[in-house]
Amino acid sequence: MGLNFSFIKSLHRASPVAVGAMDMVKDEIIYSSGHAEKILGYSKEGLKKHSKNYFESIVHPDDRQKSRDAINQLMESNVGEIVECTLRVRKSNGEYLTLLIRDIVFDRDDENSPMKFTTIVQDVSDVVALENKLNEKLEVIRRISYKNSHELRAPVANIIGLMSLMKEENFKTEYNAKIFHHLEETVAKLDEVIHDINNLSND
Repeated sequence: MGLNFSFIKSLHRASPVAVGAMDMVKDEIIYSSGHAEKILGYSKEGLKKHSKNYFESIVHPDDRQKSRDAINQLMESNVGEIVECTLRVRKSNGEYLTLLIRDIVFDRDDENSPMKFTTIVQDVSDVVALENKLNEKLEVIRRISYKNSHELRAPVANIIGLMSLMKEENFKTEYNAKIFHHLEETVAKLDEVIHDINNLSND
């Protein structure tokens, strides 16, 4: 039994991603599953209004060139080629969501130029936020590793060098020898800890 258009529409509406289609000649939406309106907070008419020039009016200013590049890539795409990009798009309340957008041309003219394309949009704001937090944590680890390698390791290495020179001298009393021995053990343990931290940072 063949699949009718109503079934496809119901499938799109039940999907966690937004599905739509754009007419590149008329520069307008020709189909929307309704999910884009829901996550962005626009009415169907409002979203259609913003669809002119491929939604540039609600794309973050810093991402507009990226959006234009994706459209140009889509215009030059081969049959079956998917063009993907990530853009920040403004919601109706002024906040921005980060959306993963995947486009594919499904209708071409006699000269194989794109006329219509399908777009699938997924909200990846939480994933991007988590990635940014992880990058911040990694940056902290890198700074700690740098301080450990350069600011902490250097003076310990100097102490070890001085102790090697001191070891060549004879200690006049057993008491001084014990103090030096304890100092030597302590510095050796500190040096070992520094090496362990460096190894963990480099894993």
